[in-house]
Amino acid sequence: MGNQRPVVKFSVIIPTLNEAQTIQRCMAHVRAIGPEVEIIVADGGSTDNTVQLAQERGAIVCRSQRGKGPQLNAGAAIASGDVMLFLHADTHLPDNAFDLLGKWFDDEQVQVGSFRATFDVEHWLLDYYHRFNRFDSAITRYGDQCIVVRKSFFNSMGGFPDWPLFEDVHFLRMARKRTRIYSFPETVTTSARRFVQNGVIVQILRDAWYIAQYLLGASAERLALDYERMEVNKSGVSIIIFARFPTPGRVKTRLAKGLGEESAAEFYKLCAEHVFRVSRKVSCDVNRYLFYSDKYDVERIRHWAGRSFYYTAQADGDLGERIEQGFATVFGHGAQKAIILATDVPDLSANTIDDAVRALDSCDVVVGPCRDGGYYLLGLKKLYKELFVDVPWSTDGVLNSTLRVIKSLGLTVHMLSELTDIDTEEDLLRWCSEEVADSSHPVRDFVRSLGYYP
Repeated sequence: MGNQRPVVKFSVIIPTLNEAQTIQRCMAHVRAIGPEVEIIVADGGSTDNTVQLAQERGAIVCRSQRGKGPQLNAGAAIASGDVMLFLHADTHLPDNAFDLLGKWFDDEQVQVGSFRATFDVEHWLLDYYHRFNRFDSAITRYGDQCIVVRKSFFNSMGGFPDWPLFEDVHFLRMARKRTRIYSFPETVTTSARRFVQNGVIVQILRDAWYIAQYLLGASAERLALDYERMEVNKSGVSIIIFARFPTPGRVKTRLAKGLGEESAAEFYKLCAEHVFRVSRKVSCDVNRYLFYSDKYDVERIRHWAGRSFYYTAQADGDLGERIEQGFATVFGHGAQKAIILATDVPDLSANTIDDAVRALDSCDVVVGPCRDGGYYLLGLKKLYKELFVDVPWSTDGVLNSTLRVIKSLGLTVHMLSELTDIDTEEDLLRWCSEEVADSSHPVRDFVRSLGYYP
């Protein structure tokens, strides 16, 4: 026992600038996986309530000159930990981060390293980032991956350069000349908001251009000024769709009691594909998100729904918690308007979605009511968590409960036309009794093949 090494003490340093939407979740996760870890928020002059939120949640807050380099150095100067984690506010550590790092830094030879990184949404182009950042080079290691460094080594390096940009790349380049840069065998999850806001291809090309300029000797200060002047495109409208892969017996289980599991799964597949199509036909530019229910189905889901979506897993919890997470994700990516769509409404049209988008110009909430007392569409300009708490999901009281909350919050609401969502054979029979507006509709063609039309 006398030769036992002391427990490693960690300090997590989070640079912020107007990160009110992300700092709470970031800190909550750090605290959940490391209750005793020191959290330092190094703020560069936020004009929102980032500092207040950080202080309320127990962080040590220091203020410094704006810029990642000066902010990270200011945080490091007051850190009491043996090992410092430089964590971006929109990045989440793996759940076993501190247990893992404790074992690694028990070895005195380990001075500095980083995790691999993945994004909070999946996209076929973003997949390449994840594949390449397992390699150690000047173009594959960034602050997004959470740089972890022993404080004594950090001090011997003189800290980060006081640069507003590429401070992370420069620090690792200099450190690489003195020691090995370790890659810890877990991943952090970082926000894809820059890629969503600007477009994945555009952002990849911009990043490549700036890193090339830096490596060719351009001044980091000049590049930072250019980067700040670079127009950031707000992501405008985001569409959220929840979907499950159409496996018989796992979808439309109530409808399957009348149709059978195979036919119910095919019905669900056709309805979902209809919603996918109309989401692509809206008149404005949108970012489309598909939240899948089972991580084991992700590859089949992506192959089925195609490349026009950002993909991510649904949260744990009830439907309200999952919907709340969906809105939180897209607003965290910069959405100005967000609309969630049901996948079991075969009469949903692109015109209806366009109407909802336009209505959000003049009201707070848009609701598309269903005939069974639920809603097939909900549109928001900001997240109101109260809309998803204590709602009697999967009952005929969902719509009325939601409207009561909207009224209690003093929000303005626009109601769209009522449509039918189909959960049971009775719903299907009722829908079939309505006028057939489009005889070529694939869902109606399938229902007709089942003998539900004369």
